[in-house]
Amino acid sequence: MSTRPTGTILDDDRLLELRETEETAASELAVELTPVAEHMDAERGDHVDWDVDEYEDQAMLVLSGIPEAATADAPYPRQLREEDGEIVAPVPDPLVRAEPPEGLGIDLEGYDADRPLLFDAITTGETIGLVPVRFDDGEPYRAERLPDAAEDSDPIAEGVIEREDRGDPTPRPETMDAPIDADVFGSVLADHEVADGDVIGILEAIETHDLVGTGDHVAGVPPLSVDERAVCLLPEDVWTDRLSPELEAEGVGVDPDALAAARAVHERQARELIDAAGTTDYQGIDDEYALVVSDARDTAEWEVSEPGTADRGGN
Repeated sequence: MSTRPTGTILDDDRLLELRETEETAASELAVELTPVAEHMDAERGDHVDWDVDEYEDQAMLVLSGIPEAATADAPYPRQLREEDGEIVAPVPDPLVRAEPPEGLGIDLEGYDADRPLLFDAITTGETIGLVPVRFDDGEPYRAERLPDAAEDSDPIAEGVIEREDRGDPTPRPETMDAPIDADVFGSVLADHEVADGDVIGILEAIETHDLVGTGDHVAGVPPLSVDERAVCLLPEDVWTDRLSPELEAEGVGVDPDALAAARAVHERQARELIDAAGTTDYQGIDDEYALVVSDARDTAEWEVSEPGTADRGGN
């Protein structure tokens, strides 16, 4: 933000909670935004981008609404979700972990959702600043260095801030809003002569526009839930016949080489998750379908359809 925000939105007793979320593999925590959603003119499905700034010598999370067409170029795009009747905004993991002033300095593994961190919300224009105030049990927020953290600040968050300062919004695999591991992305892209940003744009658009979900799964066995993600088996031609035109309809540029690389990334990630699960359910059938990784859902509620009959809406 270019100016220090002014104008508290909330009453003194209406702070925003940092809660757990399972809606996206890219964020373990999310901020409840219901009390300020009206001020932001925001609702479920809207897109926001995240940043971090300093407010009175402490880290402040910053989010701004962005159009869907801008998600591929935003450093930390996320989509507003509805969970338990609340509008929530998933917070990028790197900004939660990074040491202040680049982030909140919170250990994700040790975070206690029963005593959530609470934020005050302040604004300049349409941008919302979230200032950490205290934990729910009354303990004041004091950011401390993470256990075993290096003296330098978080390299991912630092890189994003440096990139923004020089006007380069190129996304990074470590920060993309897609259910893909950065090392998987890197290993696949090493074998493809295509720009990383083009592939990341496709991967993120599939997630942010909800183009693939467990409702698309068409194999004779249920989708596989692993590590808060789901492995779905879709028709072999889904990438070219359905996803490519749907991406273009959302304003996402689809280069054939980038699309092929994105498919290869999903295939590699899916096979790693299948191996990690130690299941044999997919042996003999996985080569007949396109393997796509999506956010996980309760597999007990999933219905398996025959090819060509699956209903959309599982994501």
